[in-house]
Amino acid sequence: MEENDQERANIIGSQIESLLKQSGISIIGLSYATNISLNHLRTIKKGKFLITGKTAGKIADFFEIPIAELFSSHPIQLPNWKNISTIREFYNDNQHNPKFFEGRKGENSVKYFLTEKLLPSGYLHENREVYQVKAFAKDQFNQDFTSKELSRELSRLADSGELNKEDKTGKKSSFLYKHKNK
Repeated sequence: MEENDQERANIIGSQIESLLKQSGISIIGLSYATNISLNHLRTIKKGKFLITGKTAGKIADFFEIPIAELFSSHPIQLPNWKNISTIREFYNDNQHNPKFFEGRKGENSVKYFLTEKLLPSGYLHENREVYQVKAFAKDQFNQDFTSKELSRELSRLADSGELNKEDKTGKKSSFLYKHKNK
């Protein structure tokens, strides 16, 4: 890429990064909303690729800005996302998908589930095995974690003092977990 093209690619990448930050939408969400491949968007955001007018148009349309602003070195200042109809509709249509939003990406994690959903539910006020936690997560919260993922995070919570961990068999192969009384 020529020096002038590289400079424009860097400007566009910075503008996209700023738009994502201001809107709270992740690069995954933008990919979904604009139907631009995730890898292509990541490359553009890093300033490694100069975008076409068609791609710039998709991004500009989504953020409801003129295409020329993407190529300008002047920072783009978006109004509140609630005032941008495409973004507001995207939030409404995709609120169930945390990976589309920067502030919610961790919501699909085991740790988030255990600390924000399971512990407050009171389910661990009694001793529970991993397979029981797995079944409860699936039945009550529609979360399908592997036993290995759950075991690892439950052990971490026990190590941090949040849970009691009791060796069920004495062979360190099966454990019972219970929320510590505060």
